[in-house]
Amino acid sequence: MAFHSRIMPCLDCWHWQGFRIRCALLPDEPRLLEVHWAHGRALIEYGQISPWQMAASTLTLLLDSACDPALPWHWRSLCLDNAYLPLQALQHLSSTPKQQRRLNELRNRLATMRLLPSLSPSELAEGNPYE
Repeated sequence: MAFHSRIMPCLDCWHWQGFRIRCALLPDEPRLLEVHWAHGRALIEYGQISPWQMAASTLTLLLDSACDPALPWHWRSLCLDNAYLPLQALQHLSSTPKQQRRLNELRNRLATMRLLPSLSPSELAEGNPYE
């Protein structure tokens, strides 16, 4: 039995990384975005997810995070800056009318999104019944 130096990627781990991105659990760690993309590419290589599904869910994740005023502004900006990778992948992958419609929806969302200022820490605490 041969020893494999590469560890097979885990779909649950990739989703957990996405959760950490969406909630900005590590807002001072921009490499998390690169790791998430690389992990998704590895999942594709191992046949655990389709390229279209990986790119579409990553782009949606990044756009959702960029629009969330509860997240720090710098994190939202990083998410928006990294949206080009999945968008570019989707442009190359869209081959069916359904995929082209979905791509157009995502492009439209990106082109028309309104970015509200991030909430201040005092605004985040408003309405907290535990104070």
